[in-house]
Amino acid sequence: MKELDQGSEELFDDCKQIIDSTSLVTARMIESIVRNSQLASSTTPEMLEMFQSWLKLVSGEVLRNIGNDSKDINIEKTADSIGLTSATLLSLLLYLHRNGSITISEITIDNGSGDNTEICHDLI
Repeated sequence: MKELDQGSEELFDDCKQIIDSTSLVTARMIESIVRNSQLASSTTPEMLEMFQSWLKLVSGEVLRNIGNDSKDINIEKTADSIGLTSATLLSLLLYLHRNGSITISEITIDNGSGDNTEICHDLI
């Protein structure tokens, strides 16, 4: 009988973890929906032009940091030197890859810290 109680407790803990995880995902989704709604409501031709100018400017800075030679780059160091987050730099590299400015041929992945830097802690 004790085994059943212990098994039930483990099942309860697993269910609680799933519910907690689902709550975090839901908070991120709600934050994204709200942010997208706010951005969509303020998107004007002028705002789009400003964003394109920013994208061109920052992409140019990324290209200058990379240089003309094919090489490996340290995402964190390059992002810090430009004043961006690693996630933003990765997005810009993908943008440059998609428009043909660069070719991404390899990606090296290391173990993470376990912290999700994309979670909005204000909603938790």
